[in-house]
Amino acid sequence: MKKKDIYLVCLSAILFSAGFPPSPLGFVAYISLVPLLMALENKSPGPSFAIGYLFGLISNTLLLFWVGWATIGGTIAALVLLCLYTAFLCWFYSFIQKKWQRWAVFSFPFLWVAMEYARSLTEMSFPWLNLAYTQSYYLKLIQYASLWGNYAVSFWILLLNLLVYLFLRRKTGWKTATILFALLLILPYIYGTWAMSGKIDGKQIKIALLQGNMEPEIKWNQDLLDYNMQTYIDMSKAAAKESVDFIIWPETAAPCYLAGEEVYLEKVQRTCDQLNIPLLVGTDDYLVAADGSIQYYNSAFLFTPHSSRPEVYNKIRLVPFSEKLPYDEYLGITKRIQLGQSDFSSGKEYTIFQIPQGKFAVLICFESVYPALVRQFVNRGINFLVNITNDGWFGKTHGPFQHARIAVFRAIENRMAIARCANTGISMFVDPYGRVTQPTRLYTRDMVIGSIPLKESAGAGWNAKTFYARYGDWFAQACLLIAFAVTLAAVVRKSTSA
Repeated sequence: MKKKDIYLVCLSAILFSAGFPPSPLGFVAYISLVPLLMALENKSPGPSFAIGYLFGLISNTLLLFWVGWATIGGTIAALVLLCLYTAFLCWFYSFIQKKWQRWAVFSFPFLWVAMEYARSLTEMSFPWLNLAYTQSYYLKLIQYASLWGNYAVSFWILLLNLLVYLFLRRKTGWKTATILFALLLILPYIYGTWAMSGKIDGKQIKIALLQGNMEPEIKWNQDLLDYNMQTYIDMSKAAAKESVDFIIWPETAAPCYLAGEEVYLEKVQRTCDQLNIPLLVGTDDYLVAADGSIQYYNSAFLFTPHSSRPEVYNKIRLVPFSEKLPYDEYLGITKRIQLGQSDFSSGKEYTIFQIPQGKFAVLICFESVYPALVRQFVNRGINFLVNITNDGWFGKTHGPFQHARIAVFRAIENRMAIARCANTGISMFVDPYGRVTQPTRLYTRDMVIGSIPLKESAGAGWNAKTFYARYGDWFAQACLLIAFAVTLAAVVRKSTSA
């Protein structure tokens, strides 16, 4: 790899990374991939693979370094594996260049979106850095995510990069490039302005988000279990004085197997009965299988007044190499070696909870990055979404901010409000257009009280089921199909020519 190519890749990775939250520089994404395209010009597959891997290594390190606060092994695995996505993207692009030459650049947006979509499909998936998420502060520019999903926003950014690249390489005139660039900004803005002018009316639910701010060394100290539990019980009692309809505790707010801790289980139920308010509690759970093996779950318990036992949701999408070793049900590694946290089982049920005000689904932590999973819940007739998380593992880094802003897209895609409760922050409410209200500060104990609208299953305006909710990731799937067809044509032509 030439020095010039290294400089271009480094510049591209730095610009790419600069656009993600908490940075307000999302507009940098519009030019961030131009240097990468320049570095890939007329490259054979080997150097292209190296260029893609280097880009991934730099950008993933800059954006995901905070994973190391929780697990060094997970960080190394993430960096090694995630870099392969951009490496293979560039490798495939090199084949297309040989076939289509100057027209090959038009395949790049399809290849990139196909890569993002593929990155969400396996048990090793970590679709955290989709290009669309650089735009989460620009709400009027991303409202069409309700039609085609966040992948369409990524595609739009790639088109902007493509125009800049074509202009710099003198493959299009400045007038044409300027007009098209302006149109690509103006048209989404006009649509977004129109979409956001809609009035949000109808029923609402008043919710209390309890941000207990329990740092890991306190949360997981079993000698302090009573302190942990009593803190949230006291906060719940304080919230009840505000006449709320629903109280939410964050992920693993009860840092134990609550179903097996009868004293604390009864204490939480008694609190729920006394307050006469439903409580959602994050905790761990386990199940003894017929063969005697034990399956552990990251769960959410819904306590309703005067019920005998709480309802349970077990997290479906687990964090690879942190909560679960990918495909371990086939490999059986954790049966032979004790790996601690990396030993959870995936839940199987798309549990829908119901309280007097309406139906809701819970996204536990990492699940909020999966639009297809969220859509599965939405299409089961819920009225609002809840996201509980514990980002205390990641310190005062970019991680909690990136995670929080991803929720903006899930709200827009489905035109559904989200109540987000985080142990150490950021807790907040998100309306159906992605507007964030009452975001908390990191590492502060806080109680956030607010109201969010309830989506009616058969309504008009914002209440209507979105195109995305109806048809899902068809746009990304179409990009995947086109990318496959173009790459296959290039490979076949190369083989035939040889």
